Amino acid sequence: MQQVVRLLGDLGERYGAEHAFYNLRTPADAIKLLSINYPEFKAELITAHEKGIGYRVLQAGVDLNFDELQLPIGQNDLIITPVLVGQGGAGKIFAGIGLIAISFLLPGAGLFGTVGLFGAGQAAVGLSTIAVLNAAAVGTALSAIGASMIIGGVTEMLSPQLDIGNLGGANTRDDLRPTRPESVNRGADGQQSYAYLGAQNTVGVGATIPVAYGKVLIGSHVISADVDVADESDPLKTTTRTPGADTVTVQGNKLEFGARRDDMARWNSVHFLNNRSNTAADTFIDPKKDDELTAANNFRLEFSEGPTKNPNEYFVFLEVNKLFELVGETKTDGFISYQIESRRQDTDDIHARTGGTIQGLITEPYRWYHKFDPNKAPNIDFYNLDIKILDASVDSSVNFIIRHGFRPSIS
Repeated sequence: MQQVVRLLGDLGERYGAEHAFYNLRTPADAIKLLSINYPEFKAELITAHEKGIGYRVLQAGVDLNFDELQLPIGQNDLIITPVLVGQGGAGKIFAGIGLIAISFLLPGAGLFGTVGLFGAGQAAVGLSTIAVLNAAAVGTALSAIGASMIIGGVTEMLSPQLDIGNLGGANTRDDLRPTRPESVNRGADGQQSYAYLGAQNTVGVGATIPVAYGKVLIGSHVISADVDVADESDPLKTTTRTPGADTVTVQGNKLEFGARRDDMARWNSVHFLNNRSNTAADTFIDPKKDDELTAANNFRLEFSEGPTKNPNEYFVFLEVNKLFELVGETKTDGFISYQIESRRQDTDDIHARTGGTIQGLITEPYRWYHKFDPNKAPNIDFYNLDIKILDASVDSSVNFIIRHGFRPSIS
């Protein structure tokens, strides 16, 4: 199954807004693969807390907590978005270093051992005094401690705390220079920040409180604020991603027109020199696991009788009228796994077999073909084409259509 990971904000601009992975087990696996594919991504998350940046991890509009990062990932898109770390409890904002830790930590793997998150041959900070101990044993013993401190999303323990300076005893203008974090709304570098909250009339302890006379325009006293991540382009979430041919793969390959890959390619229209198709009969309506059919028309193979019977000129063309699975009111990726066989007519003797899996999210027809060798046997001329659905997860409106014949003209 394919899962999509979306990076928002600066992360998306630097490392790509959308990443598709297959058969992920957990959200932590997604973060690990991103870190492997993009070492700069891993480095950025490790040091992000120094800049006052944390991260929210969401799925289906819900913030994930620490425990849920190790649960099965599900079908909805996984969203990772950077946020400014405020004062007080961190809530469901993770430190970047915590996300890296949980994605690479395995029970007993020795996160703090000789080879781990912080590089080969190094122990975690604070372990130099016990370096004489067995590194593997130390890593195992400290894994639980490291997980509870680093991975638990306790951002305040990792992020630099704001230093308000000696404001209580300040008596000069220089002591209250603007670079100090006089307002509780200043960022980690001491500069005034209006991110999310806007202007406020709240100041830090010891700072000067101005007295205004007459009519003045002042900021409100914000009690709390929250930020929700939403895709306004599809407010009802009718699809998990934008449907289209670029979402479709066959055997993991994105097929093209003209150029074959693994003896497969896309097609738009076809005309056979010897057409053996009967699309009215050779169609799976709402294909399900273990459905099977034998093509209505058999075919004759003979090398010496020209291209209309030559096994080297035989092709099987396939088509789906659409491809998706409906979960509630939301369209998600669907798939069909199929098997193609050539069988000696009126027997159970199988002479050749191929197949594949098509998956993706598309609401219009998608067509592809196999250059199929039926494997003619000496003195055996007549064959049947058998198609079987090995597995499928599609909407009931999906049809799977089969065509076959010799010497096709493809466009």
